[in-house]
Amino acid sequence: MSYKSKVYLDASALNRPFDDQSLPRNRLETEAVIVILDKIETGIVEMISSSALLYENLKSPLVYRKEYVATYLDMASIFVAADEALRERAREIAQQGIAPLDALHLASAERAKADWFLTCDDRMLRKARSGKLAVGVKVSTPIEFVAERRLLDG
Repeated sequence: MSYKSKVYLDASALNRPFDDQSLPRNRLETEAVIVILDKIETGIVEMISSSALLYENLKSPLVYRKEYVATYLDMASIFVAADEALRERAREIAQQGIAPLDALHLASAERAKADWFLTCDDRMLRKARSGKLAVGVKVSTPIEFVAERRLLDG
């Protein structure tokens, strides 16, 4: 793979390994997230972090989850700090029916010029797939990213 994809994994994707693994969807998404994190560790995929991700992770009451996610956020090669312009863009995105914190994540991904915004959030995925979400980043699931970028090849 010659081009490094720039990805923004939202909190739902980063926390998927802690969800109920008896559900096939959760298990498959967990496997995809693990593949992506491995590709980030080996430098094949570039990870984006943000003030919004740090904030959401700090809110987690579960210390082991918080520490796990923080380990990966520390590997990000790009960091997007919140400022008034970013908050204004997040407000515009929120007007499209997106929760305010999710809108801040999307605005952060846009600012970093992410190729992919990876989420396990069904509401956001439905909105993106319906064409009713005007953002400058491809919104997808971790599974779709792994499949399209052929991260399992070789």
